[in-house]
Amino acid sequence: MLHKVISKQANSKDCFVCGSENESGLQVSFYEIDNRKIVCVFNAKTAHEGHPGILHGGIICSILDETAGRAMSVIDPEMSAYTIELNTQYLIPVPSNTQLTAAGWLDEVREKVYIAIAEIYLPDGRTAARGRGVYYIINKDKIADSDDCYHKVYPVEQDLFEIDIPDSEN
Repeated sequence: MLHKVISKQANSKDCFVCGSENESGLQVSFYEIDNRKIVCVFNAKTAHEGHPGILHGGIICSILDETAGRAMSVIDPEMSAYTIELNTQYLIPVPSNTQLTAAGWLDEVREKVYIAIAEIYLPDGRTAARGRGVYYIINKDKIADSDDCYHKVYPVEQDLFEIDIPDSEN
């Protein structure tokens, strides 16, 4: 189903997943869409394979973690958290050098943690991998301020305005 992009998520320059200047990273941009999900479209490189033509499980896990971890931003864009648990299901081998989509959404919010789900979709809409993460919410006052903002919106040439993701039960 086609969804409209509401906003682009902040990136960093050096993060392995979203770092816009990390040459060995994935350089993925994330967006909030109209159904309160966080999504990304990415094309992992041959350098990220585990077996020829198949994405390494650690790369899949990284995408799921980052996508689920950003899900809380639909409630609080300034929120920061770190992963305390991530369970991953590898359902179908994920090909490299293929445009893939991931979506993440909140499942439950508690006082100090939140739980989020993320999925990676193949071009034909099949769910290739699923993750469920538990994230510890960091107190905003403990995050160091910096003149050189680590996370901010870095525009890229091909920013998205709509994205097609499969409907899920959430």
